[in-house]
Amino acid sequence: MDRKRIMEEAIHSGEMEGAYVSAEFRSDAEQYVKGDFTIEELMTRTKRRWKVDKSDTGAAHV
Repeated sequence: MDRKRIMEEAIHSGEMEGAYVSAEFRSDAEQYVKGDFTIEELMTRTKRRWKVDKSDTGAAHV
């Protein structure tokens, strides 16, 4: 599966589950799709933006 399809499906799935998908994440996702950085970098940026606490079990925000 290509990067674009993976991101489209991930965003759609999140939205169907009620997650908020920010404009910032969408921008990062576009850069990932273009190959500007790895999936690990996408995750790092997302965690940094939302200051993910591993002990937090609250609702997902991406």
